[in-house]
Amino acid sequence: MTLKIYLWFTGLASILALVSFFVILSFFSPENASGAILVLFFLSLFMALCGFFSLIGFYFRQRKKRDLPPVYFLGVSFREGTLLSMLLVGFLAMKYFQVFYWWSALIFLIIVVAIELSFLSKEE
Repeated sequence: MTLKIYLWFTGLASILALVSFFVILSFFSPENASGAILVLFFLSLFMALCGFFSLIGFYFRQRKKRDLPPVYFLGVSFREGTLLSMLLVGFLAMKYFQVFYWWSALIFLIIVVAIELSFLSKEE
């Protein structure tokens, strides 16, 4: 699979996930949803954000460091897009389950930053 095809499929998957998120949002209220609908709500939002942040991160890395091959940035941008999406969807889930306090959000943020720092330390 070439880089161009991978990026197109990632963008298409993000758009489909965003469409499914809005379809779920239009047919069901997140306040009254439970079970599978709630899981699909958070999962579709996570997948849409993950693809979006991965593509944006890849684009900015490619423009910043033109001397490296573009394939080098795929793993890093996907990982950071996934972690950022996990952070945002995690905050939203904490808010939904009414456990979003400043200290719980800070602990969650520290955990995500620690995961990223562990990956960065292994890369060097």
